[in-house]
Amino acid sequence: MVRGWIGAPLGAALLAGGCAPSPAAPGAPRPGTLRPGGTPAAAAAAVPDAGADGPALQVLGQYRRFHQVFEYTLETGDPGRVPEVATGTAAARLLAAVRANRRAGVVQRGHAVPHPRLLARRAATADVLDCATASGLWTFRIRSGAQVGRAPEPGRYLLYARLVRSGGVWRVDSVTYPRDHRC
Repeated sequence: MVRGWIGAPLGAALLAGGCAPSPAAPGAPRPGTLRPGGTPAAAAAAVPDAGADGPALQVLGQYRRFHQVFEYTLETGDPGRVPEVATGTAAARLLAAVRANRRAGVVQRGHAVPHPRLLARRAATADVLDCATASGLWTFRIRSGAQVGRAPEPGRYLLYARLVRSGGVWRVDSVTYPRDHRC
């Protein structure tokens, strides 16, 4: 079980809002749940700057896409979309979680709703403050569909994210949370 790869609060909070039917992970049962975040293609689409949307919407839109890809990646074990939305520490931790989940034969599912605010935007970096409401990450065995461990505790989690801009696209570089992560 990989709930502690970046801390239970952060893992639980890094899930996206908006529900859409989800394709089953390879070998995983479909318990009739919905996967937050929309279709995988929409979740992974990188958003180059498009002046009409405004600077804040560009950053916050890509921040939300990061959450969607995070969730899709843990649910399916497919890390292919991670480079489109993450770099640096954020990408490294997510890819490490996928490898650990594969070794353990599990997938993780959950639901959260981010409530981000843009704190600062510069030419190449942006800082986001988020108070995400999360159900937590549920862990399931891929082969049997059996739940692993106890049910997660829902809650609200305070997160700080740094995004970097490269090639006209914002990507999450790091996500941190304070010792007291309550909102």
